[in-house]
Amino acid sequence: MQIIGILIDVVGPVFLCALVGYIWARRGTPFDTAFVARLVTAIGTPCLVVDSLTTSGLTTAALAQIALGAAMCLTLALTCGYLLVKVMRLQVSLYLPSLTFSNTGNMGLPVTLFAFGPPGLALAIAFFTIASLVNFTVGQAIAAKGLRLRDLLTMPLIWAVALSVGMQLTGLALPNMVTRAVHILAGITVPLMILSLGYSLARLKISSFNRAFILSLARLIGGFAIGWAVSFVLGLDGMARGVVVAQSCMPSAVYNYMFAERYGSNAEEVAGLVVLSTLLSLLFLPLFLSTVM
Repeated sequence: MQIIGILIDVVGPVFLCALVGYIWARRGTPFDTAFVARLVTAIGTPCLVVDSLTTSGLTTAALAQIALGAAMCLTLALTCGYLLVKVMRLQVSLYLPSLTFSNTGNMGLPVTLFAFGPPGLALAIAFFTIASLVNFTVGQAIAAKGLRLRDLLTMPLIWAVALSVGMQLTGLALPNMVTRAVHILAGITVPLMILSLGYSLARLKISSFNRAFILSLARLIGGFAIGWAVSFVLGLDGMARGVVVAQSCMPSAVYNYMFAERYGSNAEEVAGLVVLSTLLSLLFLPLFLSTVM
């Protein structure tokens, strides 16, 4: 019964909202994905980071612990993913990012919000921030076979994190007018992320089903095991453990497909992994979440 409750109350709303984006795409209604992605990346996500991290009431130590957990999860996922890709004799630059970087934004943030409330969302954002920084540097470098540090320094997310940490350490706060504006802009982020996920899934196709199925299981089940292992090592419990496990076992991120397409790899293979892992997560996430709720 608990699993059914989680499916209805936590995972269900995310997929229903994503279904709106999916139907929107299937009807051929215009949806400027480039504009939405830029809006979320440059404005929505930074505002969400500042709004959540400065109003959650969580200590800097608690957020730092989740950030450490995220770094450990990514390191283990990268290592295990590399070994699996080598064993299966697959192209590292094509498949490794999809096995390493989960959808901690479009799916992870709303799922943790519905599962653990605003405090859980703040912890999830700490995880998402680390995952995004590593994805846009290491992940992009793997796909592109090269690293550009300039991309990291120009990310609005970096400056949003620096501002949030600075305010927490100094006790300073933004003027009320700015705080309220940031809160309003933060509110656009999660809905647009979910709609974009659904719209993207409608455009992607599954190729090489058997391989995509095996790798999707590795992403989901492997991420779940890694999340639990890291939580055990760090001594996490309660909401903190739940957030680390939930974020670690999310399906493959859509950005992995975008990087593969951008750098001339066989993007259709990555698309299949993104779509199938997302669909399978509808079955696996309630089961995984039932162990931490």
